[in-house]
Amino acid sequence: MENPFKTIIADNKLPDTLKDKVLNNVAVIKLILDIADLTLIKYPSTIEDLYKTTKPKKK
Repeated sequence: MENPFKTIIADNKLPDTLKDKVLNNVAVIKLILDIADLTLIKYPSTIEDLYKTTKPKKK
């Protein structure tokens, strides 16, 4: 299998709209990952910590 990146001509410049679309897609993916991290990992851990009860110390 041939590397397709070697066939790209270095002198040609991609349109700015294509660059904007790629950067926008990366930003959306990062946002989705951040939201998933917050709701699936950090939020349940916080709720668990709030509901944990400690046993009172006996004197």
